[in-house]
Amino acid sequence: EKGKSMQLLRAIGFFRGNILIFSATIGAGIFVSPKGVLKYSSLNVAVSLSIWAACAVLTLISALSHAELGTTFPRSGAQYYFLKRSLGSSVAFLSLWIKLFTHPLRLATETLLLSTYTIQPFYAGCPAPELPKKCLALAILWSLGLLNTRGVQTVAWLQTISTVAKMTVLCFISLTGIVLLGIGKKENVARFENAFDAELPKVSQIAEAFLQGLFAYSGTSILNSIAGEIKNPGENIPKSLITVLPMVAVIYLLANVSYLAVLTPREIVSAGAFAIYIWMHSYIFVSDFDAIDSGS
Repeated sequence: EKGKSMQLLRAIGFFRGNILIFSATIGAGIFVSPKGVLKYSSLNVAVSLSIWAACAVLTLISALSHAELGTTFPRSGAQYYFLKRSLGSSVAFLSLWIKLFTHPLRLATETLLLSTYTIQPFYAGCPAPELPKKCLALAILWSLGLLNTRGVQTVAWLQTISTVAKMTVLCFISLTGIVLLGIGKKENVARFENAFDAELPKVSQIAEAFLQGLFAYSGTSILNSIAGEIKNPGENIPKSLITVLPMVAVIYLLANVSYLAVLTPREIVSAGAFAIYIWMHSYIFVSDFDAIDSGS
């Protein structure tokens, strides 16, 4: 009808918003950032875990501040719309042009990381060749691109499945560490004893450690980008952030505790893809547990 502007359908509710935040936030960061946080924390376990907790608080504050813009101007486009309204079209266009390059680079980096973790177990004891990693990364990108052409419902289904898979992996890793600490083996508990007696990092190192930790929390502004498609954005955006981010923080802390229960800080820092080592140790633990259970 004349006089009515075309608008996006507000079809994303509270639950779907939670899934989107989980999917956008929990990615490769939790498998990569612990190495950097520990390295710049001078291998100090207590400082490292404190930085992870502080990063969670800073992320929540930042996300809620950003959400205020999203709830005040519930339009899809997020930063572009805000910049255009406040600083003009030129600045908004420049920001969009920069993202045209940075966003594909981020996707390529994450896809290469995923392909590395997928292929590396088949090359135990040596680095995986570059060609298979790049071919697998391209296949993943093409597959995701084709799935996105199938429509919103297909993408929503894929995101839900991938989010459940990621949460399952992280919960398994977290529970493994908790069980190992509960068993009370000296080699697992020793890393947490006298944790504050280790060398303290410099201020510049702490700043770098924060940058490493905050990388794992990137993606929290996803709902602002699609505020025009969210039902009751003034209520659902902040509610989703307050619900999801504390859960992510707890999962990240437990995952780091599990890493440290299985590997020493020096092993984590020296390992190129230490998540693979976690899986190997976890598999050994589960196998031993199964053998003990069968024996009893």
